[in-house]
Amino acid sequence: MYRILSPTAILGYGFPLSSFEKAMDLKLDLIAADAGSVDAGPYYLGSGKPYMGKTALIRDLEIMVRGAIQQKCKLIIGSAGFSGAKPQLEVNVEIVKDVLSKWKATHTKLAIIESDIAPGTLAPIKDELKPLGRMPDLTDSLIDNSQIVGQMGIEPIIAALESDAQVIITGRTYDPAVFSADPIRMGYPMGPALHAAKILECGAIACEPGSGSDCLIAELQKDGKVMIYPLSEKRRATIKSIAAHTLYEKSRPDIFHLPGGLLNIQRTKFFQIDDQKAGFSGSKFTAEPYSIKIEGSAPVGNRMVSIIPVKNADQIDEKTPVYGRNGVNQECIKENEQELGIIVVAKAKDKETAKDALSFLRSTLLHFGYPERISTAGNLAFPFSPSDIIHQKGDEFEALFISGTRDPYFHKSWEEIKQSILEAFKNQHPHLAKETTIEFLSGNKQQPVALIETICNQQEQLQEIHQQVLQSIERYKDSSRPHFECLDMDLAYSWSLHHLTHDMDFIKSLFPISLFELDSDNHWEELTAKDIQYPETGISDEKADFHKNEIEEKPIIEGNKRLTQLAKVIRSKNAGINEITYDIMFESTEDYQYAINSGKFSGQYLSKVLGFNIDQFIGCYRYDPVNAIKITIHRNGLSGSPGDHDVFGAQQHTNLLQLEI
Repeated sequence: MYRILSPTAILGYGFPLSSFEKAMDLKLDLIAADAGSVDAGPYYLGSGKPYMGKTALIRDLEIMVRGAIQQKCKLIIGSAGFSGAKPQLEVNVEIVKDVLSKWKATHTKLAIIESDIAPGTLAPIKDELKPLGRMPDLTDSLIDNSQIVGQMGIEPIIAALESDAQVIITGRTYDPAVFSADPIRMGYPMGPALHAAKILECGAIACEPGSGSDCLIAELQKDGKVMIYPLSEKRRATIKSIAAHTLYEKSRPDIFHLPGGLLNIQRTKFFQIDDQKAGFSGSKFTAEPYSIKIEGSAPVGNRMVSIIPVKNADQIDEKTPVYGRNGVNQECIKENEQELGIIVVAKAKDKETAKDALSFLRSTLLHFGYPERISTAGNLAFPFSPSDIIHQKGDEFEALFISGTRDPYFHKSWEEIKQSILEAFKNQHPHLAKETTIEFLSGNKQQPVALIETICNQQEQLQEIHQQVLQSIERYKDSSRPHFECLDMDLAYSWSLHHLTHDMDFIKSLFPISLFELDSDNHWEELTAKDIQYPETGISDEKADFHKNEIEEKPIIEGNKRLTQLAKVIRSKNAGINEITYDIMFESTEDYQYAINSGKFSGQYLSKVLGFNIDQFIGCYRYDPVNAIKITIHRNGLSGSPGDHDVFGAQQHTNLLQLEI
């Protein structure tokens, strides 16, 4: 049996010490965390700046490193710093080295695997790169101006493990690779190991109630059976919860592409073990010609932002995002809907304290579980990448973000959610709580808040252009409420590459491994790591059926049941940077079949409900093992690019809440 601990959804999100200490009573083979993503937009890769505050990173890493030392098990951190680019990777490496030195973990081997790609090296293979979805045309100029990383699979991590590394910190990595590399190396079957890793990648989000800031365990057996369970008594792993996270952020519910092949769960069986534990078996890996994904981000201009409470949204140009009208979505709210704009402000005497406090509040609020929560993919729509704005006001620094939601269940619980977030902040970061002042401000239909964003290549013209827009709404301002005017943000970025390469010579030139050992004098001695071994680029005899599970068009049958009466989960989320996927999971097989037979899950009908053009429709799929329907469409634009309303794509589900079937 192989036991893996996933402490948190993203390094820096935090986790209760009580849960982690329970894990220390078990015999662990691996502690691992996926520290990164493309979800928060192109800024973090382009700028090289971290997504999480350094205080939060230090806190999580210190506990995890100490746990690995205590357990004498492996510790693997993937996509360090969020994008996995070298500047972010180095921050995490520095923290880990400091902790290992502090605890005198002598003879510990540390492996560092970089993922950066020099733009010039892409020139020979540029025309062979395959775009993953709708992407801008590749030009030499665009590539030259991009910060670029490759998404490594399990092979570089296995090479580091074969070099006897106990602690491994990687650049950009395929999310499940950090959890699956070692058990696969140890002979556990690839399909179940990769599937378990997919569930583990976001920690206890795969539980009921879900949380990105809590621990999750997976136990793998050599016969392919896997058991999943949380360490908090407040949470349960259920068939629905682990299956829901299996489908999370993916274009299809049943076949997932990865470096070197496909994970196929069309014949997977899920089962409940007891009140807290669930499991599965039967997941298959199918080999395909080896490939890796290349991600790139390029600057598009300087940015200035103003957040202005206004008296009457009807007087403001409809193209301007106004929370209470169209802040979450370009489509204005209907008469019976509510839109809540949320501004969170952290004030402190120094910049880093304000930034670290806001980072915790943002990540916790995004994934917080609350009563009647039906959207488990994320609670907020952020308009920017980065979400956070930091500036000095008098002798204090203000760190703030604006976001929004149209989810009525969130709106109903908003006051209780605020109190719970503040309590979690005080419990996990008491020193930050003492040094900061936190404010929650809001905008709605009665008290709307306008968001003004200006992007310009010429810094000297930026203020002038922005002021012209502000003057156009000057007479509608509500001066009785706090406003934030002419806030300089860092450069705005847009995604430039989201492409595959199959060129093995190029792939073999990537992902250099640096290996160090802490000697008895507490110095780091550099060693030589083993070479990376890639599989033969063959194709399995077993073929995946890509037409299986597509929902066929049926005649429309009008009904009088709301989807919310039948479904346990209704959510939206990015599937990569240029698609949005909607997941609907039903309480019973009867309700599930009733929905499928309604005829209301065709592309034509869904385009009217969700407000997309039919050429954006990719597919609608059924997944019978857990009574799930998945809808996938092309986004209007790349996530986090200028003009986006919802970087994570997590609040585009609310039109489905009104659907009658």
